[in-house]
Amino acid sequence: MRDKSGIRHFAKFPAAAALFSAVAGGVHANEAVLAPVEVSAEASQNGTSNTYNAPTVSVGRMQQDTLDVPQSVTTITQELMHDQDANTVKEALRNAVGVTFNAAEGGASGDGIRIRGFGASNDLYLDSFRDAAQYNRDTFFIDSVEVLRGPASMLFGRGSTGGVVNQVSKKAFKGDLNQVTTTLGTDAYYRAEGDFNKAINDNTAIRLNVMGQKADSFRDGAEMNRWGVAPTVTFGIGEPTQLSVMYLHYEENNVPDYGVPYYRKSASIHGTDQPIGNVDQFYGLRDFDSEDTVADMLSLNFQHQITPNLLLKNGTRLGKYQLDLRASAPGLQFAKPSDALSDSTKVTRGRKLRMRDQEIISNQTDVLWDVETGTIRHSILAGMELTREKLTSTGRMQLDLTGTAKPNDAGLRPCIMPSTTVGNPSLGGAPNCSAPVNTVAAHSTADTVAFYLQDMIDLTPHWKVLLGARYDHFKAETTNESFTKLPAAPNTGRTDNVWSWRTGLIYQPTAVQSYYVSYGTSFNPSAEAYSTDPKSALTDPEKNANYEIGAKFNLYDGRLALRTAIFRTEKTNERQTDIEPGVVKPYLLSGRRYTDGIELEAAGQLSADWQIFAGVALMDPVIAEITNPQRKYQEGNMPDNAPRYTANLWTTYQIDGNWKVGGGFNAMGKRYTNLDNIVNLPGYVRWDAMAEWSHRDVSVQLNVYNLFDTDHYEGLYQGFTLPGTKRSARLSASYKFN
Repeated sequence: MRDKSGIRHFAKFPAAAALFSAVAGGVHANEAVLAPVEVSAEASQNGTSNTYNAPTVSVGRMQQDTLDVPQSVTTITQELMHDQDANTVKEALRNAVGVTFNAAEGGASGDGIRIRGFGASNDLYLDSFRDAAQYNRDTFFIDSVEVLRGPASMLFGRGSTGGVVNQVSKKAFKGDLNQVTTTLGTDAYYRAEGDFNKAINDNTAIRLNVMGQKADSFRDGAEMNRWGVAPTVTFGIGEPTQLSVMYLHYEENNVPDYGVPYYRKSASIHGTDQPIGNVDQFYGLRDFDSEDTVADMLSLNFQHQITPNLLLKNGTRLGKYQLDLRASAPGLQFAKPSDALSDSTKVTRGRKLRMRDQEIISNQTDVLWDVETGTIRHSILAGMELTREKLTSTGRMQLDLTGTAKPNDAGLRPCIMPSTTVGNPSLGGAPNCSAPVNTVAAHSTADTVAFYLQDMIDLTPHWKVLLGARYDHFKAETTNESFTKLPAAPNTGRTDNVWSWRTGLIYQPTAVQSYYVSYGTSFNPSAEAYSTDPKSALTDPEKNANYEIGAKFNLYDGRLALRTAIFRTEKTNERQTDIEPGVVKPYLLSGRRYTDGIELEAAGQLSADWQIFAGVALMDPVIAEITNPQRKYQEGNMPDNAPRYTANLWTTYQIDGNWKVGGGFNAMGKRYTNLDNIVNLPGYVRWDAMAEWSHRDVSVQLNVYNLFDTDHYEGLYQGFTLPGTKRSARLSASYKFN
C-alpha cells in the first residue's frame, strides 16, 4: 500500500462493485477478503495526475497514501487548477473547505488565509519548507496545493493552529514537453505561460516554467502585474541517488486594492455595520499606490536509497524576499453619526507604508526506514531541521510639505491624504507629501533547531498506530532602530523550548477504506512572526490541540475518493492583555477558543468522462473564555473571519473527444470582522463555468467567473473588505509541440 521511497506508488483496490456495496450498505466478513487488484495512478504527459483525485500526498514529509494520513487532507491537483484556470494559490484554495481570506490585515500584503477560523498566513510552505514571506503566490510552477488541517507542529514546527498549506512544485521528469499558453480576459487581462521539459539522458532532465501577466481589475485603478521564471534540473531519476536543483525568481508590480469601508446603518452601538456596497468603486490612489515584491529561492534536494528499506533525504532552501508597499486604506467620515450614507459621503484615505527585507536559510534532513520487529512493521520518519530567518521591517512616513517638521524632528507630521466621495471617487488625486521617509526599523532574527521522530506501526493487516514527537528550540531576537529624535523601542528577545505531539489510530478493514481517530498539538510562540515587544518577550507560547474522528474511501478502483471528519480544533491558552497598571507584565495566557465541525469531501471520477470535486464544512467557532472583564461580553461570540459553513462544487464532463464543459459554485456563510460580532459580511454563493475544445496538440478554453454577477465580499479586515470579482471571463489557448 505505501512505498515511502517516493519513486513508485501502487495501490491495491477490490472490485468496484463490491466496494460500492460496502460503503452503501456495509460489508459482511466474507466480503472483505476479495482478491486485490493492482493498479497505478494515471499520469499525464507532464508527470502529473489527469484527475481531481490525488492518491498520495507529500504534506507529511514523505510520499504516502492518503488513507494512511489520520487527519483531514485536501489536494488541489494540476487538472483541477487547469480546468478552473486558477492562476494563484488563493484561487486554488477556494476549493478547500474551511478556508477564508484576509484583506491586507494590519497593513500586511500578500496571501492572508485562515483555516477553521485560525490565522494561517505564517503556515504556507513550498515543498515542505516554510514560505512565510508576504507576496501573492502564483501557480505557474506549482503541480498541486495540499491543505493539512489541524495543528501540525510535530511535522512543521511553530504555527499551524488551523492547519498548513503546502505547495508542491513541478518536477523535471523523463520525457519531453513543450507547451505554451496565452490568455486574454476582461478588465485588460493578459497572461502567457510556458512549460518546457527535456530529458537529457536516461536519468537526467531539465524543466523550465515561465510566466508573465499584466492585468487590471473590475475595480478601475487596481492592477495585478507579475512575471516569474522557475528552472529545475534533476540528476539520477530512477537511480538510488538523486539530486534536484530548483530556482525561482518572481516579481510583482501591483496597484494594491484595500477594498471598500464599512458603515453603521444605525447610530446605536447595537446597529449593524455593513460594506458600503460600491463593489465597482476603487478608493486608492492609482498614481501613488504600489506593491512591489521580489522573491528569489534556490532549493537543493538530495536523496539516497541506502538499502531497499532505508532512504536518506536532505534539502536546503535559500530564500530572499523584498516588499515595498504604498497603499491607501479607505474609511468613512460623517459630519454627524446620524447622517445617512450617500454618494457624497466623504471617504478618507489612511496611508499604509511598509518595507520588508526577509532572508531564510533552512536545512532539513529526513531518514525514512521501513523495518519489521517480529510480526510488526514500523515505518519510521526521523529528522532534523536547522533554520535561520532574518527580517528587517521598516516603518515609513510621508511628511506634510506644508508643515515645518523635518525628518529628524521628534514631532513628525504625516501628510494629509486627499479625500474623495463614495459615489465619485477621484483616483488621480495628488497628496501634498514628501517622498517616503524611514522612521523606524526592526531587525529580527529567528533560529530554529528541531528534532522529530514518527513511527507508523502496522500492528495487524487492518490496524495501525501513528506516534510522533518533535522538540523545537526557537530563539528570536529583535533590535529596534529609530531614524528620528524619538527613542527606539527597547530591544527584545525570547527563547522557547517546546515539545509537539501527533498520534492516531487507523482501522483499514479493506484496502479501500480507512477509519481513524487522531490527536495533535501545535504552539504559537510570541515571536512567531519574528518580532516581539517587551510584553510578548515575557510570554510563553500559546498551545493548540486537534481532536478528530474520520473516514476515507477509495471507490471505482481508486478513481473517486471520499472523506469525512468530525473535529475540534482548540486554542487552550490564547494571549490576552493584562489590564492591571504597573510594570511590564506578560500577556495573560488565559483565553480559550475552539472550532467544532464536520467536513465532507469528494474528489475524482464518477465515470471515465465525468469528474467532480466537492466539499462542505459545517463549523461552530466559539470564543469560549475571556479573562479581561472589559471584554467579558465577547464570550460565546464567533471569532473573526470564521463562517459557520463553507461549501464548493466543481464538475466537468467530456462530451466527446474534443469538447469538455463544466462549472460549479463556492458558498460562504456570514462572517464577522471582530469579536464584538457587529460588523459582518453577508454570506454568498458564486457560480463559475468553463468550456474547452481540444484537438491533438491544440486546446482553447473559456472560463466565466461569477456567472450571475453576484455582489460578494472575499477578503476581510476590521476596517474594510475586498469585494469578489464581478462577472468576468478569460479565453486561453494552449499549444504543445516537439
